[in-house]
This record gives sequence, C-alpha cells and structure tokens, in this order.
Amino acid sequence: RGLYCVGSAAMAADDLLVTMRFVFPRNQALEQRAQLLWCDDSGARREQFYADIAQGGELEQLSHQGHRWVLREAASRELLLSVTARLPAGGGGSVQYIVIAADGGAVTDPLRAALWRMGTSPREHLTVVCPTLLKLVNNILSKPQEPKYRSIRMANPSIGPLFRVDGCAELLRLAGFKECTDSEGEKRLVCEEGTCLSSMEDAAVQLKRLHALIIGLPPPPETLRSMQQSATAAASSVDAASADATAQPSHRCHKCKAGIDNDLRRQMAGSGEVGGWRSHGYIGPGEYRFHCDECNVDLCSKCYDKWKNGDRGIHHLQHNLAIVAPITTPWGNSNYGPGPAPPPVTSRNRRGPWG
Repeated sequence: RGLYCVGSAAMAADDLLVTMRFVFPRNQALEQRAQLLWCDDSGARREQFYADIAQGGELEQLSHQGHRWVLREAASRELLLSVTARLPAGGGGSVQYIVIAADGGAVTDPLRAALWRMGTSPREHLTVVCPTLLKLVNNILSKPQEPKYRSIRMANPSIGPLFRVDGCAELLRLAGFKECTDSEGEKRLVCEEGTCLSSMEDAAVQLKRLHALIIGLPPPPETLRSMQQSATAAASSVDAASADATAQPSHRCHKCKAGIDNDLRRQMAGSGEVGGWRSHGYIGPGEYRFHCDECNVDLCSKCYDKWKNGDRGIHHLQHNLAIVAPITTPWGNSNYGPGPAPPPVTSRNRRGPWG
C-alpha cells in the first residue's frame, strides 16, 4: 500500500521514486502513535492517510520526488513534520532519512522545541516539574496584578528541580520569566509588570498537553497559535492575513484617519459569489467618501461637513471634492458604468431580476 500517490496532477511515467525512511524516537511530549499523510497540493488541499508509526519504530514509504508528506499525532492531530520527497544530494542513493520531531520538530517554534527537550527526560521527573510549571503560569494568568506571583525565589525547594530538567529554563524564559537578583542578593524568577501574557498563555496550553500525556489522559486539541508549522499552515496564515485585510476599511480619511467603508467588494472575496446579473447580493450599507482629485486624498463625512462649513484646517477650500457613493454589490466598480445587459427573453418563465 502507498506505492503511488493517487489524485494528483498527471505525472510523467519516468518520474523519479524516492524511498523515505521515517524514524520516530521516543519522547514524553509526543503521543505514542503518529500518522503519515500525503498532501494533495493540486487545489483540493486534502491530506490522505497512508500509514501509522509508533514511537521507537521506523517506516519506509515510496514516493514520487517533489510530493509533500506530513506526520500528525493520531489523536490530537498535532503537526509533527512536513517534508518533501527529495533524492539525497551528491548521489547518496535513493533513500531519504527523516527523523520525526528532531530538535523539537517545528524549529520555527522555540516553545515547541523547549517542550520536546523536556520530553527527552524521564517520566518520573516530568510528573514533578509539570504541576509546578503549571502553577507558576496559571497563578499569573489568573491574577496578573498580584506581585507575589510575579517574583519567585529560586531557592524555593519546589523551584530547584525545574532547572534539572532540560528545556524548563528555556520554557520559562519564553513564557516571560527572567532571572534577577534582588537587593539582598537572592536570585529570583521575575515576570515584570507589563509583560505580554500571550506567550504565557501558549506555554500554559502546551504544559497542560504535556501533563495530560505523561499521566495517560487524552491530549487536548491542536493549538494553531503555536504548532501549525507546515506549508498547509502557511497557506492558512495567508488566508488569515487576507481575511484581516478584508476586515480593514477600504479607504481612510486624510484628516482624522478614520476608516471609510466605501468599497465593500473585498468582503465578497472567497465567498463563491458569481459576478454579473446572476448575483446582486447586497453586502451592507457602506459609507460615502469625498475625494479630492488634485491632492488624491479622501475625507470622511464628518470632516467633509466641517470643510463645507468653511473649516480651512480640514482641506483647501478652493478644491473640489467629488462625492463617491458606496459600492455595496459585487458587480459594482468605481463609476458603476452601464448596467448589465438582461439575459435573452424566452417563452419560458424566468426567475431573478428579469423574471
């Protein structure tokens, strides 16, 4: 099973084949089983299951060169690895060796790498340090204004074991803690006031997951904020960025910098709407903008009213401002232009605008 990747674009008969050998080392921060999935990047963007692999085991998979594969944990769907089948450089045979989650797997995520290093420690050590770490971060998240939770003595008997487990010190640093010395010369772990707590929230989520794994509970669902590190995730981040751009106003007032929702067509992006007479979908009310061709700037309605009443501080009184109506349909354009032609009339009853 799994000799060929079906469902992709047509492939040449002489495509090179690569033997991909996956090695899954044991790690307490990962689930015991992972799934190998082939990624269809031809447009469907789906992942097709091919095989299971257990911790401490190996798996060989034959693939066409250039095809992309991902490994996800079986239960939580956490992403472990995204790899493209390539022949080894320098003519080193046709076997590509891949170590799953090596150095934390997603090397672009330092928090994930710190958790991976913690997972290389014995389970007995982790059952001691995980509850302590969770208590440290949850105390601050629940009561961020409480000073006693933001400064902890490193001589505390419960804090000492944290620094004997590889990755704990790095995780605390990423969560926002710093090692400081107070006026009495005593070393402390300090989370300064004003520190952004988003990193600490991520650390809390990952620690809960690690604690669940080491005590045998089902892991929580995948956390997209800190783990989706693959081409699929990159596409998702592009989609998210596009969504953020769509949420922004189409224009801004030159004077007060307020947003002007004048052109609402971007809100139809990705909605599957068809342009022309077939879709006269109404998006929203929209706002008028007032454009100066000489300065190539726009004013909102409030600043325009002030300018009309003679306020020189808004804009030059000698300039002419064109009133631009809001575009609220997917077929609108800057000047609307001629209306769409009606469809041919037949003897059959029609539905729609010309029904």
